[in-house]
Amino acid sequence: MASETMAATDAVVEEVLGVTITTVVDNQVAQSGLSNVWGLSLHANIQFPGRTEALLMDTCGSAQVFRHNVQALGLDFTNLRAIVITHFHHDHFGAIEPALELIQHTDLVAYLPTRHEALEASLSKCGIRRMFAEEAHLIRSGVSTTGALGPKKLKEQGVVVNVESVGLVLLIGCAHPKVGRLLQAAKKVFPGRPVYAVIGGFHLKTEEEGTAVGELFKQEGVKLVSPCHCTKKNAKDAIRAIVGDDVYRKNGSGTTFTIQ
Repeated sequence: MASETMAATDAVVEEVLGVTITTVVDNQVAQSGLSNVWGLSLHANIQFPGRTEALLMDTCGSAQVFRHNVQALGLDFTNLRAIVITHFHHDHFGAIEPALELIQHTDLVAYLPTRHEALEASLSKCGIRRMFAEEAHLIRSGVSTTGALGPKKLKEQGVVVNVESVGLVLLIGCAHPKVGRLLQAAKKVFPGRPVYAVIGGFHLKTEEEGTAVGELFKQEGVKLVSPCHCTKKNAKDAIRAIVGDDVYRKNGSGTTFTIQ
């Protein structure tokens, strides 16, 4: 069905020129005037040759916080071309309807890890096309989902951006399938490209878990690591101790990363 498919564009271009990632909502606040709530939403402004397009990954679960932060950050959704819902926990997609109200156009596709009747109804009501990306799916050339990983009851996907000058930028919602699986899935989408950055929720509770993930990042040569949302402080501290201050970046509502 046309509402469930989307052809990749500019297929000759395999890498993008750069990406600016803004943490719209996180558990913590990094910029004065913004709000926080348990949940996550990331906005990626992607530079292609001759144009810039944006992607929204997750919406958090609070309509009030999402609206406030979008307006306070001055985010412009006119160039938004994709919404990626990583998984079906309320703190990652609950604010989808206010998000659609703010977008105010239908020239975009929503990528879901699998079927979800209520969410599909909200998208359909607004005329938004849907793509069920159980396999890795090219959103635009150089930008892809990882494919849905994990058990049937909790499928989760990430977003991979292949930046020409540095390598892969992996955006993670909650890492229920584990960070390592998402990282390996990203590398399969763009073979031979190094993972430059990993940003998002890592779902780590203990120092031991943080140490193991930090060692993985160090082994992979990741140059920018920024855990947030469902990553406990002791796990964050353990990651930072392994990868070092040159690699580790704090995160929170309002944090921005420009990678090019």
